[in-house]
Amino acid sequence: MKNRSMDLLKYQPFPALAEAVRVKADVVIERWQTAVQRTLPNANELSINQLRNDLPRILLMIAEALEADEPKATKALMDEAVNHGEVRYDQNFNIGDVLIEYSLLRRLLCEEVLNQLDREMTVEELSALNLAVDVAVRRGVVSFAAEQRSELQAVVEAQTKYLSFLSHDLRGGLNGVLLMIEVLRRDLVKEPKFSESLEDLDVMRRSILETVGTMDRFLHAERFRKGKVQVRPGKIDVKRLVNEVTTHFSYLAKDKKLALAHEVEDGVAITSDKELVTVILQNLVANAVKYSSQGEVRIKVGCNGGDLCRISVIDQGPGISEEKLTELFTSFTRGETHGQPGTGLGLSIARQAADLLKAKLWAESKLGQGSAFHLELPRELSSQA
Repeated sequence: MKNRSMDLLKYQPFPALAEAVRVKADVVIERWQTAVQRTLPNANELSINQLRNDLPRILLMIAEALEADEPKATKALMDEAVNHGEVRYDQNFNIGDVLIEYSLLRRLLCEEVLNQLDREMTVEELSALNLAVDVAVRRGVVSFAAEQRSELQAVVEAQTKYLSFLSHDLRGGLNGVLLMIEVLRRDLVKEPKFSESLEDLDVMRRSILETVGTMDRFLHAERFRKGKVQVRPGKIDVKRLVNEVTTHFSYLAKDKKLALAHEVEDGVAITSDKELVTVILQNLVANAVKYSSQGEVRIKVGCNGGDLCRISVIDQGPGISEEKLTELFTSFTRGETHGQPGTGLGLSIARQAADLLKAKLWAESKLGQGSAFHLELPRELSSQA
């Protein structure tokens, strides 16, 4: 789309403005240096020297853009501003500092050009001068942000590799430790004098299971963030799936003296992505077990012969206040934690997985009466989801 205001700078020459910028360049530089030092006291001497080196070129490019009647000079100004943004990023400026520099430049440049012209600027001249500064601002800030984005991406990639290491190498080692703990426990359970040691082993096992669960949540969150989760529908035996999930949490529930129960009819089947449904249920049951200290955690399934199937995870825990329910599925947001550690990722992951499955996920709760999390999903999820 044609930009009429930019055409003013690209194609209409303003020789008087260009001459005024050249004549006043040294004055603008001195005033700008003083203003930047006063406004940005953290700017070190190296940064100030670089500023003095950059500004004459930028002012020259502004003058050439103002007097040119073709867009080549404006393009050169854009490129020079890009270099300025990259330099400022390397010097650990923040983007606000860069904007302040250009704000100071705009004010001082307009003042000095007006003094040199010794007359009021026309609307077109004022617009052209501001457009020239705007070009430098936009390109400088965009290049600064591009450098910042590149570095952040590199950091994220490094973190992803680290999480991958946790998933494969470290988790394999932890599973070995769990096996050894179980062997020791079976040997020691026959000797009453080792009862305290058995309790220590249970604490170790619980801590390892919680650590593995936390790693899984970070890995799932990273996969969702990168958009690498694909939906692969297939037939799911719901009762078998629920049995697998309850078995997975049997140790943790037993340690907390919680009952794990389920209500699922034989033969109930759905077509969905088993991995994603499992991720959702694991996160819901993990939350229920973590925050409950009495009673039972129950998984209830009802399909009622319709197009939808509802899976509910119900606990008898302390409950969640109404104001917390509205933000419960946001990343790094947690309900009433009651002293329990956690990352606040589990329910966010569950919501993202539910969205991919075209499912609805919500919670109901009353303080002191427990909570119920409901997953309502299609019985037949097409491969186009």
